[in-house]
Amino acid sequence: MRIRSTVNVTILFAALTAGVGAATGLIALGIKGSVWDSITALMWVTGFIGAMVSLEFAVYGLLFLGLTEGVYKAIAPSFFTLAAKDIMLAFMLVRLLYTSLRSKDFGWLNQRLTVPVILFIGYAFAMIAAPSTHSLRLAMAGVRSWVLWIPLYYPVYVAFNNKARVVRLLQTMCLVSMPVAAYGIYQSIMGYEHLRASVELFRHTLWYTGRAISIFNAPSYLGNFCALVILVSLGLTLYYRGMVRRGLFFGTAVLAAGGLIASGTRGSLLGISVGLVVFLLLARRKILIVAIVALVGLISINYMMAAAEAGGERIGKPITPQIVFRRISHPFRQALKQVSEYPLGYGVATGVGSGRIYGGLRYSAGAREIKWIENEFGRVLTEMGLPGLFFWLWMLWVATRGAIAAARSARDNADHYLFVSMTAGMFVLLSQLLIGGALYDAAAGIYFWIFAAITVRLSKTLKEEQEAEKRLAVEVVEEEPLAASH
Repeated sequence: MRIRSTVNVTILFAALTAGVGAATGLIALGIKGSVWDSITALMWVTGFIGAMVSLEFAVYGLLFLGLTEGVYKAIAPSFFTLAAKDIMLAFMLVRLLYTSLRSKDFGWLNQRLTVPVILFIGYAFAMIAAPSTHSLRLAMAGVRSWVLWIPLYYPVYVAFNNKARVVRLLQTMCLVSMPVAAYGIYQSIMGYEHLRASVELFRHTLWYTGRAISIFNAPSYLGNFCALVILVSLGLTLYYRGMVRRGLFFGTAVLAAGGLIASGTRGSLLGISVGLVVFLLLARRKILIVAIVALVGLISINYMMAAAEAGGERIGKPITPQIVFRRISHPFRQALKQVSEYPLGYGVATGVGSGRIYGGLRYSAGAREIKWIENEFGRVLTEMGLPGLFFWLWMLWVATRGAIAAARSARDNADHYLFVSMTAGMFVLLSQLLIGGALYDAAAGIYFWIFAAITVRLSKTLKEEQEAEKRLAVEVVEEEPLAASH
C-alpha cells in the first residue's frame, strides 16, 4: 500500500508541476512569440515548483539538465543555458534553508566535511581580490568553476535518507544510460550526418569526427559517465538476487562499456581501470568480482569494440607508460614552478583553460602571465597556492574517506556492494583530475558529491536501523520473563 500511495502522489505531483509549467510556457509563447522563451519559462516554473516541494525531484531535474546540456547548449547557447543548472541548485539550497529554519534543524551541517568545505570556499572567494585577476566577472567565473557543485552535497544528504531512494536513483542512472550509450555507439558507426537538419548540433559535432558524444558536450563526458554506469551496474548486479534483475544490470554494464569505447576517450579508460581496482580492493567476494568483470570485458572486446570501430581504434592505439607519466607529471612540474613564485596563489581563473569559462571571458581566462594547467591538482596549486591546495585536498580526503568507511562497515553484503560501486565511481572522477577532468562537470563530475553524500547518509541510516533492531530485541527478551510470570 505504501508503494502504491507513493506512486500515486508522485504522479499527481508531476502532473501538477508539468501542468503549471506548460501553462506558463504557453503564456510566454503568446506574449513573446518565441519557442525558446516559452521553454525557458516552463523550465523556470517547473524547476522552482519541483525544488520547493521535493528535494528528490529537484536532484533528478538537475541530473536531467546535466545529462542533456550537450543538446540545449548547442542549439541555444546563452547565459540561461549556462546558468540553468546553477539556478536549479539555488532553488534546492533555498528549499533546504527554508525547511531547516522552519524545523530549527540544521543537523545536516554537523559533519566532518563542513569545516574543509567552508575553508576552501572561503579561500576561493578571497582569491577574487588577487591583483592578477583581470576583472570581477572573470574572477566570479573562476570561483564558480571551483565551488559549483560542492553545496549539492547537503541537499542530497537530506533528500536521500533511506535505501529505497538511493536504489531508485542508481537504477534510474543505469536505465537512462542505455539509450545514451546506444546512441553513442550509433554515432561511432554512422557518424553525424543524421544531425545535419540541426545546423547548431551538426557544427558542434565537427570537433569530434570519429568519436561519439551522444547527447553530451564532448566525448570525454560520455566516456566518464559510462565509466560510472559500469561500476554502478556491477554494484546492482551483486545487490539483487533475482536473475532477471541481475541480467538487466549486467546488460547495462556491457552497453555502458560500449559507450565508453565509442567515445574513444583513453582518459575514461584510465578512469574505469582505477575504479575497477578500487572496486576489487574493497569488495568482499573478490573472485566473483573478477569473474563478472572478465565476462563484461570479454563481451565488450568481442562485440562492442567491433561495433564502435572508430572509437575502438582510438582507444586501442598503443600508449607507453612513459607517455602516461609525462602527461600527468608535466603539469605538476609547471605548477610547482609557478607556485614557487606565488605561494599564496596567482588568482582564480588564471591557470584555467578556455573550457572552464563561458563566452567572451574565455579569451582572457587563459592566463596572460602564466601558462594554464590541464590538471586540477596543478591548477589549484597555481590559482590558490599552498593554502588552497591544502583545503581542497582535505575536503576531497574527508569525502572519499567517508565513502570508504561506509563500504567497509556495511553489515549486509548487498548494501556493501552498493557502497563499493559508488566509492569506486568517486575514484574514477578523482583520477580524471590528473588529465584535464573537473568536478564541476554536470554530466559526470556532479556524481562525486552525490555519491559522497549518499554513502555517508545511507551508512548512518543503516546503523540507526541496526541499533533500533537491537534495542527492540533487548526489550522483547526482557518482556518475555515478565509475561511468563503472569
